[in-house]
Amino acid sequence: MDKLFNQWGNFLFHTRNVLFPLLIATVLFLWTPVAIDNVPGVYLMIIGLLMVSIGQGLRILTIGLVYIVRGGRNRQIYAKKLVTDGLFSHCRNPLYAGNILIVIGFLFIAGNLVGIIVGSLLFLAIYRLIVYSEESFLSTTFTDAYAAYCANVPRWIPRLTGIKDTISSYQFDWPAVAVKEYGTLFTSIMISLGLITWKLAIANKLAEYELLLTVFAITVIAAYGIVRHLKKTERLKSMR
Repeated sequence: MDKLFNQWGNFLFHTRNVLFPLLIATVLFLWTPVAIDNVPGVYLMIIGLLMVSIGQGLRILTIGLVYIVRGGRNRQIYAKKLVTDGLFSHCRNPLYAGNILIVIGFLFIAGNLVGIIVGSLLFLAIYRLIVYSEESFLSTTFTDAYAAYCANVPRWIPRLTGIKDTISSYQFDWPAVAVKEYGTLFTSIMISLGLITWKLAIANKLAEYELLLTVFAITVIAAYGIVRHLKKTERLKSMR
């Protein structure tokens, strides 16, 4: 069973950039967003926007303090060193925790209760398998050091004790956040905006907010283009 879980975890890890968007799109296609026409639906949307914001904030904080490479090597999960500082001293998987909040946040914005339940269970299972494979690799590679780390740091929910001291002890690397996170931030904002636009269209209320949504979208796209240009021309570089 361990071998099977590892195989699935590795597969999901290496296909996540293609597979995850397809899965999100499939869930939203099967359980389409609902109209913004009732109070419970508005509350679900607000909860979803908060989840996306917190998830994205968690990712930004993690990258701004200490960034960890998640790309693997030779199509296998890989780590050159055990990262235990920065936000990783409060949570073993802060980037994945942020991803989970963002994805489930999309489902709450969409507001389809079946989609929320099915999609949340699906992505929780997927990320648990990925983390299972990573933990197996790290346990084998770093043995006692990793065991001690696991004993002191929670897997998912960040430990808030001492987090203020952790943040103040680092020079926050805003250029690193801009360079490494601008794509994810752009995607989070545009998907949220697209879902809200969809919900307004279903409720026949899009005309009331069309100008506002258009200006906001153009602003976000322009900001994305500027950051991308600065990155490509190497005018924006990480301080590390």
